This record gives sequence, structure tokens and C-alpha cells, in this order.
Amino acid sequence: MVQHTREVVEYQGETYFAGVESRGTIEIVKIPGEKYATDEGFTHYEDLSVKRVPIAEIDAWYRDEFTGKWRGQPFVLYPNRDGTMGADYVGPSQVWAEDNGLEGDQYNGFRKTFSPDELEDVQVDRIDHLARWKEKNPG
Repeated sequence: MVQHTREVVEYQGETYFAGVESRGTIEIVKIPGEKYATDEGFTHYEDLSVKRVPIAEIDAWYRDEFTGKWRGQPFVLYPNRDGTMGADYVGPSQVWAEDNGLEGDQYNGFRKTFSPDELEDVQVDRIDHLARWKEKNPG
């Protein structure tokens, strides 16, 4: 199961959140709660540990996006730590969202939290940022 729905970098066998990319390098950010083999080269800012590494040295850089349906309507999904799935409604009907108990409004969007077994047609799409970077930066 996908654990993170934001950009991540795999570097030297470990997974980090991706930070800012600049001039052939990218920041890797330790994921809170994860244990890492080394602290070498990291700069610490309160709750963040950050290190800049060459993109050519990373193993992977991607983002996984969940989509699925509830009651036939489309949602963008994200896993919560408690095993539930947060869901942002991306369907066209404000009336449907309100009639089905979604929280929010037409300006800020509608959302709901589900048990995974309430969802259907769940798919994961991986956006491979490293492949895109290599296309733009051959050699």
C-alpha cells in the first residue's frame, strides 16, 4: 500500500520527502517518525532534517496519487495514519456532495473520510519525476 501521497525521493535505500530541486540537486527531507541509518550531512531546523543531494545520485523521485469512487462519484484519496482514507470530492455536483454528507463548500471543496472497504475502483497513478528530469537533462 502507498504510504505517502506527496513527492518522495529514494536515496541510498531509504525514502525521504522531496524538497526543492535546483541546479541538478534536490533537497531530501527526513520523514517524521521514520528511522534512518545516518544523520551525516543533514541540517536540522526544529522538526525538519534536510540535506541537498545531486539528482544524478538518487534512485527514484516520484509521487503516487490515489483515485477512487464512492457511491459512483470520483475522489482523490490519501491514506491517514489510522488506516482510513481521506478523500477530496472531484465530481461536478455540489448538490450531490451536500446530499451525501460531505464536509466543505463549493469554494473550498468537499471532503470525507472513509474506511478503505467503502471505496471502489481505487487506483494508484505514479508520476515519475526522475524520468522527466532525465529527459530534460540527458547525460
